[in-house]
Order: sequence, then structure tokens, then C-alpha cells
Amino acid sequence: MKTVSVVLLDATQYGADPELAKMIETWFPVERRNKRSGLADIDANGKKPILCFEFDFPDISTLSLLNDTKRNHPSVPIIMFTEQHSEALAVWALRARVWDYFVKPALPEAVFSSLSMLTDAMSAPRKDSTRNLLTPPHQLPDDARFQKHRVIDKLVELAVAYIEQHLHEKLNQSDIAERCSTTSYHLSRIFKQTYGITFQDYIMRRRLDRAAELLRNASASVSDVCWTVGFRDASYFSKMFYRQTGLTPSQFRRQWLDSRREEHTDFGASLALRR
Repeated sequence: MKTVSVVLLDATQYGADPELAKMIETWFPVERRNKRSGLADIDANGKKPILCFEFDFPDISTLSLLNDTKRNHPSVPIIMFTEQHSEALAVWALRARVWDYFVKPALPEAVFSSLSMLTDAMSAPRKDSTRNLLTPPHQLPDDARFQKHRVIDKLVELAVAYIEQHLHEKLNQSDIAERCSTTSYHLSRIFKQTYGITFQDYIMRRRLDRAAELLRNASASVSDVCWTVGFRDASYFSKMFYRQTGLTPSQFRRQWLDSRREEHTDFGASLALRR
């Protein structure tokens, strides 16, 4: 019987997270590869690999690599780790038939549970008469325990869902209120009750939070980020971003990239000391 192994593929733009590899290595032997190594022999000679794709900011080329790998090696299960998370990306992973999907930093117990269940299923002898159907372990979301009784909760949920899906567009309070079958005044009031801020302040906060996520990807220009999160004036975007974070968008990106480089430098130094 072939031993199940974990292949960790670095599909990141700015460097893999060393903590992810160390975490997996506490339980399973890990073979590390990068995008240039190739995956043609991933399941050669009867190998039973679990392929972990590690992303920071997925782009067309790296997502295409995952798609091609799944098409060329359909029996190899793939687990996806990503730093940049969105509902659209999660849906894409589901449709690409990824075994499991984690947003970094991932919870160790959740990763161990997923890998263990998959390893057990792959190591078990197959019966000709039945087909083993593998289903990844997923706990129900914590908020599923709470039943929504009040109409006010439903209104907020509908408004928030619309805002998240249309953050890049012009958002008009009265239009959203009409979509939620309520008045603009009532919508504003329930947002104040729920979040402690006005409806417009909520939209501004979500745009700036999303901008901070996108600015971590140096491939996106500041002006691209500005338009993507719904601003139409770059100077106003910079002003509001500074008001919330104390940094301009460019300073925020530079600070984040510097901290990322320091993390990798420290990790490289620790490896050198071990040798």
C-alpha cells in the first residue's frame, strides 16, 4: 500500500507563509514545490498525494494552474489555502471541486481534521462493488445556531448582502431601502441600532476595510483599488483612508510589504541557524 503524502505547492506572489508548512509538518511528511517545479509526476508510480495549493493573492495564472492540475489528475485531492478571501473565490473553489478551502491563518485543528479524514479515506481499501464518496468535514457556522425572529434582522441582512455585492458601484440609500421594502429613514435607524454607526458610515467603513485587503496585493495600483471599492476621486479616497488608518494607501502598502519581508527574513535566518 502506498503511503499518502502531502505536496505543498507555493502558488503565492509574495512568498509562502512558513507557519503553514510548519503546521502541516507536525502531522505529515511534506514535499514542497513551487510553480516552476511542475506537477506532471504528481501521481506517478502509484503515488497517493494530497496536493495543497497555497495562495496569498490568487491570479489568473495560478488559479488556471489549479484548474489544469485538477483536470489532468482528477484522482488527486486538492486543498486550497488563501490569504485573500472573497465569496466569489470560495464559490470558484467549490465549482473547481477543491476538497477543502481555508483562509489563512487557518485553524490547526480544522486543517488536521481535514487532512486526517482525507488520509484515512485514501488509505482504506476500495471495494469493487461500492464507490467511496469522500465528503470533507465541515462544521456548521456558529451563527447558524441563532434563529432570526425579528424583521429588523432580515432587513439588515438584505441590505448588507447587497452592499457587499455592489461595493464597487454607487450606493444610494433610498434605492437600497426600496429593495429591502422599507423607507430610507427606517433603514438608517436600524443600521444605527445594529452597528452603532449611520448607514453611510457603514458603507464607508466597508469600502476602506476592503481597500486595506486589496492594497496588500502590490499588483493592484492604488487607483485600481480606489475604483474597485467604489470611490471615484483618488484624493478623497486617500483622505478617508488616512482618517481611518493614520496612513495613506501607499504608506499602508509599503508598511505591510516591509513587515512581510521581515517575516521571511526572520524565517530564513532561523533555518540557517538550525543547519
